[in-house]
Amino acid sequence: MIVVVGVMAASCAAPEAPDFKGVENLKVDVEGLSRARINGDAVFFNPNNRQITLKQVDVEVSVEGQKVKDISREYDITADPNSEVSVPIDVTLTLEDLNMNLLSTAMSMLNGTEKKIRYKGKARVKMYGFSFNVPFDYEDDVNISL
Repeated sequence: MIVVVGVMAASCAAPEAPDFKGVENLKVDVEGLSRARINGDAVFFNPNNRQITLKQVDVEVSVEGQKVKDISREYDITADPNSEVSVPIDVTLTLEDLNMNLLSTAMSMLNGTEKKIRYKGKARVKMYGFSFNVPFDYEDDVNISL
């Protein structure tokens, strides 16, 4: 009887929040001289012995320390136990968002320019029928060129 209670208690352990590992496959595509599309994969690790489901990601995108875009996307992505899962990130920014004017944009794109992009937000995760938020904060230098 004590063994059965112990096994039941262990199987009902509180879920651990997934760990934000970073952004992979980060890519910037310049669309003409007016917009840039940034995409990649936010990578999370599920430390639990059970599957979790990523339900929503809310992220604030900042360029060079200035907030340029809020993104909120719903997902239904399953993360297997003790494994990584990728969540797609896709945002289009205007060159005005990137603090670049037409002349400086043309000149800097020919030589390539580096911008510091920060993703800060939370992921909504569901496990055992309960939902909880996982905060993340990631920054990277991205080269923008033609």
